[in-house]
Amino acid sequence: MRLQDYMIDVTRQAAKEAFQYARAVPADKMDWKPLDTGRSVLDQCRELAMCPTWALDIISNKEQPEWNEATMEAIKKEQEQWKTVDDCEAECNRRLEQYFQYLREMPDSRLSETKWLPYDGGRDFAMPEMMDYPRWNFNYHLGQISYIQTLYGDKEMH
Repeated sequence: MRLQDYMIDVTRQAAKEAFQYARAVPADKMDWKPLDTGRSVLDQCRELAMCPTWALDIISNKEQPEWNEATMEAIKKEQEQWKTVDDCEAECNRRLEQYFQYLREMPDSRLSETKWLPYDGGRDFAMPEMMDYPRWNFNYHLGQISYIQTLYGDKEMH
């Protein structure tokens, strides 16, 4: 199995699990934020919907936007159109398919590439790390969603 195919499999499963847990959150808790300062489940699902595009832009060497107030406002406006977990999951899956198509077509020769990114203090990231970003982000937010569930009393495995 090629690494690209493995990344597709584990990323698809991680997305499925994150949205499965998010879907178990009651409607009256969907916008609730821990201590009124954390992020709501719906806000996190909106990020998950965007995540495949961010990863695709990085590994395809698309020019990155300047992360300023105007860019952040445009992203927020785009995300606000996704009103439910189902909306976010549908958008995420649409974007994942674009990401997965890119991975399927990626030649193995690119796996040794590195790219300097400003994340993690700024460093060179290996291509497999960059390819793994969506899976990592889905798992990370699954943990946050699960934590929110425990805060309002839901201790079930979903």
